[in-house]
Parts: sequence; structure tokens; C-alpha cells
Amino acid sequence: MTTTADGATRWFKEHYEDAADEILSFLSGDGIALEGRRVADIGCGDGIIDLGLALKGRPEELVGFDLMDIDAGALLRAARAAGVASELPAGLRFERSQPTAIPAPDGYFDAVVTWSVFEHVDDPVALLAEVRRVIKPDGYLFLQLWPFYDSEHGGHLWPHYEGPFPHLLRTDEQILNEVEGRQGTDPRRSADDEYRSLNKITPDELHRALLANRFAVAKLKLIAQAVHIPPELSHRSLTDLGVGGIELLANPV
Repeated sequence: MTTTADGATRWFKEHYEDAADEILSFLSGDGIALEGRRVADIGCGDGIIDLGLALKGRPEELVGFDLMDIDAGALLRAARAAGVASELPAGLRFERSQPTAIPAPDGYFDAVVTWSVFEHVDDPVALLAEVRRVIKPDGYLFLQLWPFYDSEHGGHLWPHYEGPFPHLLRTDEQILNEVEGRQGTDPRRSADDEYRSLNKITPDELHRALLANRFAVAKLKLIAQAVHIPPELSHRSLTDLGVGGIELLANPV
């Protein structure tokens, strides 16, 4: 898999600027700042969002957790190429985690954030139990999930098909055969591996997973836009088809 220079620049901007700024803005709207706090990012990917949060939010400590090793050298090279930092922030570090195990003490973090991860998690209830364990009783969780599987872009297939809902109009076998070996929307993954990772969680199922772990949603933003629904899908839930994603702020209760 290869990534063009323009693609790499766009990817960096989408995560360092767009995603990190959205997290900080969503929190600051409720008077919440990361400065001086201990923060965890669950499913940090290549660490670009964390770089943005560390430099702009100035937490005391920010730990990015992911199932794969994070290449800090590549992150530093990207930061230097973008002209945002000559060295990685002192309080930023990365650790490898397990699907339902976060290597951190109980009640350690003031805040936990996660961006475009929970559509890939095999066991959302179990992972949220770990989040609940490592967060302080008065801490908070920011969770963004985009896209939900039943929504227009839910299959992560927009580079490979024209038109909405290709994943709902084809069989899994067709899709996997057609995208095998192509690059996924995440440059680190092939398109077929990315597609296989999707858990097909719905907004209501995500809410039930939060409730099961004693998280109360305090703030909610639905991500949606006008979409043309193919006749073959007209019987499907309008909520599932129309809600592309979600951002929420939740507190332990």
C-alpha cells in the first residue's frame, strides 16, 4: 500500500487540525479543558490526533493506546514536515494495549478520548468496562464514532465505489473480493482488512454499552446530512440509515 504526498498531507490535516480541534472545541463548550490533566486516547492509531491534543490542549500527560505499535519516529517526521513541532511533547507517550485491556492503574485518568474507533471494536461493552476502570470517578469520556455501519459511508468504501450504501447493496463476499489488496481509508490497513474489522454497531447499541458500564451521556451531537436512500433499502430504519456518526460526552455515575 502506498500513500501519495498529497494524501499524507491531507491525512495529517484531518487529524492534527480537524479531529483534535473538534475534540477540544466539543469539550470547551462545557468549560472542560485538558490543560494540566492526565488524558488517555483509546485507539490512537498513528498518534497524529494526540500530537494535536498535546500541543494545543497542553495536558500534563497524554497516553495513546492502540492494538498496534505506534511509530513515534514517523510521527515526529510528520510533525516536522508539517512545521508544527521539532520534537514530540514531553508529556506525550504511547503504549500498546489489548482489545479489552488497557495497561493503566484504576482511576488514573482525568479524561479519556476516542475518535473513530468504536465501529471497529469486537466487544464494545468489555472495552468500555476498561475505560470505566481507568477513569477517575469525576472524570469524563469523549467518544466520537463515525461512520455507523448502516449509514451511507458505513463500510469505509468511499474510495472504491460511487454512490451511497455500497456495503448494504452487495454481499460481504463481493466486497472483499473487489477490494482485496487495495488501501483502506486508514493508510495503515488494507481495505479488506478494514472492512472485516467493522462491528456493525448501531447508535442504540452503543448507548446500551455505555449504560451497562455506568456512563451517563451528558452531551450529544448527531452527525448527519441529507442522503439519497436506494429503493432496496427503503424498508430499513431511518435512524440507522440517516445517522452517520455521533459525538458524546459521558460521565461515570
